[in-house]
Amino acid sequence: MSRPGPRDRRFGPGCHAEPTEAELRRRPDIPAGHLSCLLPCLTPARAWLNLSVSSVAPTHRWHLPPGRDGEVSEVARTAGVPALVAQLLLRRGLKTPAETRAFLEPSAAALRKPDSLPDIAQATERVITATRNLERVLVYGDYDVDGVTGTALLVSVLSRLGADVLYYLPARTTEGYGFSLRAVEFCREHGVRLVITNDCGSSDREALVAAHDAGVDVIVTDHHELKVGTPPASLPVVAFVNPKRPDSVYPFRELAGVGVAFKLAWSVLAALGRPRAELTSLLDLVGLGTMADVVPLVDENRVIARLGLSAIRSSCRPGIRALIEVARLKGANLASHEVGFMLAPRINAAGRVGRAEQAVKLLLTEDEAEARRLAAGLDDLNRQRQALEEETFNQAVETVKASRLTDRRALVVAGNGWHEGVIGIVAARLVEEFYRPCIVVALKDRQGRGSGRSITGFNLHQALEHCAEHLVRFGGHRYAAGLVVEPDKLPAFEQALNEYAATMSEEIYQPSLQVEAVAQLDEIDDALLAALDRFEPFGPDNPEPLLASQGLEVVGYPRRVGKDHLKLRVRSGTRVLEAIAWGRSSELLHLRVGEKNHLDICYTVNRRTYAGRTSLQLTIRDLATNG
Repeated sequence: MSRPGPRDRRFGPGCHAEPTEAELRRRPDIPAGHLSCLLPCLTPARAWLNLSVSSVAPTHRWHLPPGRDGEVSEVARTAGVPALVAQLLLRRGLKTPAETRAFLEPSAAALRKPDSLPDIAQATERVITATRNLERVLVYGDYDVDGVTGTALLVSVLSRLGADVLYYLPARTTEGYGFSLRAVEFCREHGVRLVITNDCGSSDREALVAAHDAGVDVIVTDHHELKVGTPPASLPVVAFVNPKRPDSVYPFRELAGVGVAFKLAWSVLAALGRPRAELTSLLDLVGLGTMADVVPLVDENRVIARLGLSAIRSSCRPGIRALIEVARLKGANLASHEVGFMLAPRINAAGRVGRAEQAVKLLLTEDEAEARRLAAGLDDLNRQRQALEEETFNQAVETVKASRLTDRRALVVAGNGWHEGVIGIVAARLVEEFYRPCIVVALKDRQGRGSGRSITGFNLHQALEHCAEHLVRFGGHRYAAGLVVEPDKLPAFEQALNEYAATMSEEIYQPSLQVEAVAQLDEIDDALLAALDRFEPFGPDNPEPLLASQGLEVVGYPRRVGKDHLKLRVRSGTRVLEAIAWGRSSELLHLRVGEKNHLDICYTVNRRTYAGRTSLQLTIRDLATNG
């Protein structure tokens, strides 16, 4: 259910009245030493009212879970877990002992054999023939983490089999996404007889036809949606391995690109009777690419990601070890957050502001010194990417506000000179900022290259199909997409996208938080955190569990930390816990210390390590005061 009344707000915290500096200095409950934390939070306008009339309003709608006491008790009993953990399992649709066991203890036995993937037999046979005949093979990948890891995976397998193998990843700014005519020319120049695409190819009919005419066989391995009106049988390829083909009978259609590459490698290695260890040695790569891509972490993807996370932690691959070291994660307990926000961005930086081949080299090298050098180079590129991203994001926000786009259901922003390598990240940040599907377009040489990200309930690929007449080309899936558009078509495209968006329910455009369980603070302990570790890895369709606690008391002295963060302690009964709210220091002056039933919070439960000591910490996603 939704929280009713004044907390059912759409955007932004409420307008809060703030006390004067003199009023703060007169307050007996604030020691003089804490004023240095409080005073910088005061706004320059200094038009404040008394603190006693202010309150904190939430920034999202909170959807609280329905009561399911009987089911909770049964799952808790059969799974042998606390009631709170049983609630979280039920929210994921898991009821039976077999279902909960499969989720909490994913096993390699749950991975499906590749046999039912479309064209997998033809692809396997052609790869084995090329290997035995020493035909030159080109692995053609994409420049993101999914494509980089898939390329490294296929190259490593083919090299181990003795194949004559090259790899090629297009330059983002000059070639763009997908199998291209330039790649066909590369094949001619280098005597390539077989191309295996990874994470691309489904929408590249022109280049596939050119390759066929040039006498080059192509195996497409991909996971992107197919264009409407493009029957797989019409593509001139040896094999088209994509679980999203309309005629596919493979039970799970949401594999990442590297997941499809892993299945092809599995099929080839099995057909040749190779040792199982050769397949399991690829788990670090397939896990890294799957966690970094925007795919649902359920079913097989959950198994792949869980096994891959374990493999990354103990990887013998010099490149992965060097990447962990340069990210300052050596000795850390790696989880999906560290993979997604610290390792993956460094790999992505190569394709964004450099050449993606640098990342493939890192993952393939067997030389420790070279691995450290390449990892350091990616670290430098990542810093460049961060600077470009921040500049572009600020310009994009100004464009949205200056053009008064915030009342539209879908945002399209374009800019001359924006770097194509960062527009995808900028789109994701704009979605977070404005909670709208967003397309960011970089304009250059009378052409626009765009990248889009979406919100829950808005299928971006379907939306672009609705607007196809205004686009040169596009591709992607429900969460993310890329496109090419002529600048003079941008207004018509924006209008068509918003017309499609207007057909969707108003509710999906309201930022909301899906609370999985309402918890008492005495339920939040180390045992719960250990249980939540078994829910890892987190990602789309398996988010980090979001809890809510209501009627809390703020104790001690809340304070600002860092640039704009709120640090506080909360109490319920005798239980007191540390909490932090990122970017919410402006709420500091509106918290009443020592008042019971004062604060409601939505949060995740995390570990905090400081000065060698690890403790529990609540990471607040949203908060609201009562009264």
